[in-house]
Amino acid sequence: MSGPAVKTKLKPARSAGRPRSEASRTSTLETAYRFLQRRPVSEISTIHIARSAGVSTATVYRWWSTKEALLLDAFLHTVDHEMVLKSVGPPLERLKEYILQVGRFFTGDNGIVVARLLGAIQDNATLRKEFLERVSSPRDKEIRVIVNEAIKRGDLPAELKISVFLDSIIGPLLARLLFHHERIDESFVADVFELVLAGTRAQRVKA
Repeated sequence: MSGPAVKTKLKPARSAGRPRSEASRTSTLETAYRFLQRRPVSEISTIHIARSAGVSTATVYRWWSTKEALLLDAFLHTVDHEMVLKSVGPPLERLKEYILQVGRFFTGDNGIVVARLLGAIQDNATLRKEFLERVSSPRDKEIRVIVNEAIKRGDLPAELKISVFLDSIIGPLLARLLFHHERIDESFVADVFELVLAGTRAQRVKA
């Protein structure tokens, strides 16, 4: 997603309302995501997405103000089905399961999409702002709720620096995703989680 920053503010997709329109909207989102799996953002056009989805460009622009808005909604449409943060159960078990889902999502074509979006937001200030507001920040808040639950239960130290704790877990996954030097598998993700958890608890003992 390199190139100049998008000047038009991205807007969430509008609700289509009618069943047929909703089906067309879903088809457009899925088509846009398939383009993201195969091509860099700079090589994707709204016209190509519309043609492949069997809808008019006018219809697409009624729902999404820009190509970037459409691609981001396509990403969210997939993520919301693939990564679900449970609300019931021991907090650290729920957190570990979620991190394992992240690891699985980072593999294959989905990982390529994530890498492309992370690369694109470096050169597109508007897309970066929307990505943080609509993707990163909401999930960060949800995860912090679980971490705070673990702190209240005594599973994590009260003085825990949550940002450092979470970055220490996600960082190694992102490194493998972006550099492709080694595979991201379930064993690796579980090892990272347990090592960070053990280190965090060890610091409490030293204190």
